[in-house]
Amino acid sequence: MAQLLLRERLEGCCSAGESREAHQHSRLAAVLPAEQLENPVDTSILIISDGTEHPPLQGRILLRQALDGMPGFRFQEIASLEELPENPAVRFQGLVLYFHHETISQAALERLEGFVREGGGLLAVHSASASFKQEALFFEILGGRFREHGPVEPFEVRPAEMEDQPFGGIPSFSVHDELYRHDCLPGNVTHFATVVDRFAEPMVWTRRLGQGRVCYCALGHTVESMGHPQVQEILRRGLAWACEGAA
Repeated sequence: MAQLLLRERLEGCCSAGESREAHQHSRLAAVLPAEQLENPVDTSILIISDGTEHPPLQGRILLRQALDGMPGFRFQEIASLEELPENPAVRFQGLVLYFHHETISQAALERLEGFVREGGGLLAVHSASASFKQEALFFEILGGRFREHGPVEPFEVRPAEMEDQPFGGIPSFSVHDELYRHDCLPGNVTHFATVVDRFAEPMVWTRRLGQGRVCYCALGHTVESMGHPQVQEILRRGLAWACEGAA
């Protein structure tokens, strides 16, 4: 029933996404190559999204609304990485992960790793980093593993540098969300952080794995955060960056 409701809500949001396309086109000009903006071709994205509470169903709908209308992008959706097809790079240039799952088969994990290492783009959101916590390979792909979280409360998210690409120009903002803390691997580039106990805690980072690109956003526990304009802009630009150069 929840999947049917989500499908109906997503179908309803597509027309609204089309009305936002011109606005998003100009905002993404800082990230997408000029030739892709002038002569857009379909970049196929597979969203792997699941849950009614964590992540919230409305949050999943807002994620799809944030991404719909990106120029030259088209989206399909499945509920589990176990449904990831063989050789996904043949059909998709990017994957989006927004779920909280406990286990994954070795075959599915290896398909995910191969996709990224061979040049695919990956955007992972919030609870994706709390999934498959016993899998060292998943930790390596994302560049961070969930360690703990504080209460749901307001906190400030600050950019590392205002001119930092691909997120240049997005200012500091406050969000009401669950503050995730991670064990991170070397090689991550932190783009946004918050301060916890006088130390910077990464909220958005990017990394490269083989020929592929990975972007992770720790925000997204609450409906409010997933609907926040700056969070949605980060998700769009993160996905666009991750898919640059994907065949």
